[in-house]
Parts: sequence; C-alpha cells; structure tokens
Amino acid sequence: MNRLTLRAILNCPEDVFRDIAIASTSNLEELHRAIAAAYDLEAGQMASFYTTDDQWNQGEEIPLMAMDPQGLGAMADHTLGTILGQPGQRLIFVYDFLAMWTFMVEFVRADEAPDAAPAVVLSYGDRPKEAPDPEFAGEGGMAYAYDEDEEEEDEYGFDEEDLDGYSSDEW
Repeated sequence: MNRLTLRAILNCPEDVFRDIAIASTSNLEELHRAIAAAYDLEAGQMASFYTTDDQWNQGEEIPLMAMDPQGLGAMADHTLGTILGQPGQRLIFVYDFLAMWTFMVEFVRADEAPDAAPAVVLSYGDRPKEAPDPEFAGEGGMAYAYDEDEEEEDEYGFDEEDLDGYSSDEW
C-alpha cells in the first residue's frame, strides 16, 4: 500500500504549511477533511480543488459536489494516487467560500506503509485567525492581495519619501 505525503501550503505572506500523510487510495474528499482538520478550520464548509500548472495558474474546478455534467466530477471521484501521486502534481484548494482559505497542495513523496488514518507529519507556522485575502493574478495565477497602504517604488527604486522635496523644475 502506498502512502502519500502531501504538503498543504496556506496562501499567505508568512510560511505556513502542513505535511499530511494519507493513503494513495483515499480521494480528494478525504484530503479536503484532512486539510481542514490539520489547520483547525470549521468543519463542514464547502470547498473545491482546482487543477493547476507548475506556475500555480488556476484551472478546472473539482467541487465537493459535482453539478456540472461537463466538469471533472466531484472530489469523491478522484483518488489521490492518480491526481497527486507523482512529483510535480499539484492542486489549488479553496475552503469555505465566504472566508476563502486558499492552499497550494503538492506531492512531497510516496512510501510503502500500512493503511492508517490521515495524519499531520510536519507542521510549520501558525495559521492566522482570519483567512488572508487571496488575489488571483494574471491567467488565474495566485498572489497575495495588494496592500493599498504600501508605498510603491518607481521604476528606479525610489518611493515618495525618497523624492520628498525634490523637484525637476530646478533644471
């Protein structure tokens, strides 16, 4: 029996991730519950996985309950060994559509191990009390939300404070 170790990285400015060991025969619905438990999130919320490429560009949705006959089906229809069982395989996971907890989930390794319940094998960083604001950049890629309070630098690396008192009228 193969046991997968999958890393669920919270999309936030700080480094926060959980490595979850889970049977390769488990499905995405079981992984959904394992991630929610690993991050101590309120159980029973709606969620979806999304296919992605190596740049984390969001692709097709795999919802908890399938309603689109043209879609990829429900989470229960996809085993982890098929969709996340190889190096380079990854998904985006969005939990609780009101709070929008957003995770990047990727394959870490596969081991021969007996069947057991999903378990957190590595925990790094503390989950914030509230979900960070995700911003989906470009063609569906993920980035952190823009903070309007941050000062922007110009193309030469100067910000407003650096240019205070400077005028080009003196030339």
